[in-house]
Amino acid sequence: MRVCKTDIFCHTAAMSSANVRRGTGLETVYATVRGQIIDGTLGPGERLTEPALAERLNVSRTPVREALRLLLAEGLVHRQLSGGLRVAPLRREDLDRIFDIRARLEGLLARDACLRMTPEVRSHLDILLDRMDRAKGDESEILRLGREFHATVAEAADNPWCSQLLHEIRGHVDRYKAWATSDPGRPAQAAVEHRAIFDALVGRDPEAVDRIMQDHVVSSAVAARRALPPDVQS
Repeated sequence: MRVCKTDIFCHTAAMSSANVRRGTGLETVYATVRGQIIDGTLGPGERLTEPALAERLNVSRTPVREALRLLLAEGLVHRQLSGGLRVAPLRREDLDRIFDIRARLEGLLARDACLRMTPEVRSHLDILLDRMDRAKGDESEILRLGREFHATVAEAADNPWCSQLLHEIRGHVDRYKAWATSDPGRPAQAAVEHRAIFDALVGRDPEAVDRIMQDHVVSSAVAARRALPPDVQS
């Protein structure tokens, strides 16, 4: 499937989810369609039209049009040369590149958090890890706690530039990460990796925590790649 170069994510990053006005119909439609792209309800290459989505979501076409415009800017939707819109394809090469960027950004955030670690942050991370241990077998809860763990590290890092860059690719990360979570044993392994990150953080070892965080992200990418359908392009 060919797409217009003007729809490539990096050319339109300014049109991000930050432009969604909270508490509006647009916010609801955007979040719903985006979530369905990420979880695969709307599959790669699936055609998207304003009338069909408006009917499906029981809303007018105006918020649908604006939501699709934002998703185009985010790169989760592509415009074909014919003018039609389709869900962006999954590609193994994209997965590798996106997670390479994510690993570097998350490693930097972990390094900065290590240098700014406070007793309050340490205590909160410790509580999250304890909850992960008690949630064994509940993969969705382990994943939720993992997201909170990463968010806490990012907040502690106090590096808004790095956090913003990570935010810009979050939709793509989450889309491929959804496949990683389907890999048997991945949530439990991720919990072990979070413990190693915590140990390096409280040990005040920025070099180690950078490396361990990057290894953790790479492990997620490997799991996602392993779980992708065989027909996904390289």
